[in-house]
Amino acid sequence: MNKEKLELLAPAGKWEAMEAVIDAGADAVYLGSKKHNMRMFRRDLNFTPEEINAAVKYAHGKGVKVYITVNNLLFDEEMEELEPYLLFLKKVRPDALIVQDLGLIKHIRDLGINLPLHASVMMNIHNEPAINLLKELGVSRVILSREISLEEARNLYDATGMELEYFIHGDMCVCQSGQCYHSGMVFGESSNRGRCKKPCRWNFDLWDRSKERTLNLSSGKKHMLAVKDMCMLPFVPEMTYSGICSLKIEGRMRTADYLKRVVSAYRRALDRYYQDPTGYTTSESDWQELYSQRIRDFSSMYAFNNPGPSSIGYGGEREPRFFSHAIREKEIKEEDIAGGIFEDLGEGSKKINHPLLSVRVGNIKGMLEAIKGGADRVYIGGETFISSGGKWSLADLQYALDYCRDKEVEGVITTPRITQGKEVPRVKELLSRAVSWKPSGIMVGNLGTLQLARQLKDLDIYGDAYLNVINTFSVEQLKKLGVKELTLQPEIYYKHSFLLTKKASLPFEIIAHGPLTAMVMDHCVPAALLHGSSWWEVCNYPCREGKLSLMDEKGLEHPLEVDENCRNHVFLGREVALLPFMKPFVKAGIGSFRLDLRTCPWEIIASLTELYRKNLDFIKKYPEEYWFDMEDWRKLKKLCPDVTFGFGGYLKGVKSKPDKGEKNNSIEYSFKLIKSK
Repeated sequence: MNKEKLELLAPAGKWEAMEAVIDAGADAVYLGSKKHNMRMFRRDLNFTPEEINAAVKYAHGKGVKVYITVNNLLFDEEMEELEPYLLFLKKVRPDALIVQDLGLIKHIRDLGINLPLHASVMMNIHNEPAINLLKELGVSRVILSREISLEEARNLYDATGMELEYFIHGDMCVCQSGQCYHSGMVFGESSNRGRCKKPCRWNFDLWDRSKERTLNLSSGKKHMLAVKDMCMLPFVPEMTYSGICSLKIEGRMRTADYLKRVVSAYRRALDRYYQDPTGYTTSESDWQELYSQRIRDFSSMYAFNNPGPSSIGYGGEREPRFFSHAIREKEIKEEDIAGGIFEDLGEGSKKINHPLLSVRVGNIKGMLEAIKGGADRVYIGGETFISSGGKWSLADLQYALDYCRDKEVEGVITTPRITQGKEVPRVKELLSRAVSWKPSGIMVGNLGTLQLARQLKDLDIYGDAYLNVINTFSVEQLKKLGVKELTLQPEIYYKHSFLLTKKASLPFEIIAHGPLTAMVMDHCVPAALLHGSSWWEVCNYPCREGKLSLMDEKGLEHPLEVDENCRNHVFLGREVALLPFMKPFVKAGIGSFRLDLRTCPWEIIASLTELYRKNLDFIKKYPEEYWFDMEDWRKLKKLCPDVTFGFGGYLKGVKSKPDKGEKNNSIEYSFKLIKSK
């Protein structure tokens, strides 16, 4: 059992909720301001600066800690606007700040603010090396990824000694934290910025696109990504042995009465357990009260294992609110191409006149064809998909790198974006081999693999899009950690991307072609829906029976791919294709254009790569005279007759402020409690 008693941590969206959870026995509360936090849909929630100051005094007077959420991703202009608020918090002295943005950690320390920092669940921390990196950056607590089991939490605590916080009750996400881009790319409302429109709650059909038939024969199982709420009340003894120090209740948008009931139930359970652990049992009356007042049905989620279908509310009848309904993603039309839909914002400051053409491939055949088509760099390894031929072997990787060297092409080894538990030793083994293979670099998608790659000598490190870099503060932090190049985050509006590439001290790559991952999740849709199981149980591998999609209510197919670790990747309905629009991105200073062709038939990879090679060379050689030949678009469409192309998040994506004519929901406030420096 933990030597220290577990902290019971409760949310507060309003003053009355804060008073209620403190009266109910919370040891700590977390709350946020009217801006810069992860609950931004309701203007009546969250606290003004005056209220934050009063809340800290009130809670401290009751012996209760206060953690302030500053936990969304921030653009440069927002980071600068945040400075007075951070200095205000320095004077108010809450017990910790909860942060997601890697650049914000740097900014806080640069301002001389020495408040404890807690890494938000949105940082997707799920392995030991990532925790060690955050410890190096001065973070004192990590809120673990929701996919971490109690056993894994114990192992992480034993290995790192870091304070670990764990969600135990409330609304959960089906997607890995910080890795859901669907809402941002389609609606311009980012889950990483507190404005998720919850496309995971839509109706879907599981569709076999190879045989053009539905596999979802039960009309009552339409909400196949709608996870239940978490509830760990029956498992108090297990939590005390987990290495966790803080038990977190979700619910800053919930009422004071609801939160008081929830907090009270857990408070009584913890107190009774510590008073008599041997004779402890769950209170039937507390359980019945909690269950009768539930929003959705309950699940223990990943606390003990992968919960599979038991975690999904397929019928949707207990959903409290549907934030959105499916819409038709905009398809690229010839009139969009002729109209020059992306505005030219002028030259980038780094004057990159010769951007590279990169291709990510899923197998050796794909690599050979990409090089034949004129790729300057190929990405090998990382996640591959069952429908496209499976996994890279060590022999494949070594052969691929030798071939790249012979052809004078950069060969970069890609690591998985999620490396949890048993996957970490495999990545360590891969990286130890890579030293002798001498690749052009290693591409990393999470802070753990970054930490592992930093320990290798003479290997360049490339940061993938999933590090969620949208400001120059993060760029500088990652540059200091040894990263050589970064990838633009795919849900960000193109003008913000242009501004970032112009100001950043590192070059950026853009995902210019291919399917864009909207969600990645440990929940296996086909195993759960068709076999009533999850990947950790024996199933009949329905993912291998055809090419699968989730078809939404508008009839748009979202391809669903299963990787070698049985994670599900749900893509946007339309693949991105920037072929006709490369010139303004070149002028903005993009360092490399990436084609993600892992799901592309190998027979057309060379021809597809050649189209991008031709246009990129034309722009380089004749930047002013360049014009796009519409015949190239028609060739692309002919090469990919079963694909419809769209703009990803580059056209409709996330903005810091609305354009003229759009509604402005931002909230302005002053800091009357703080004087100038």
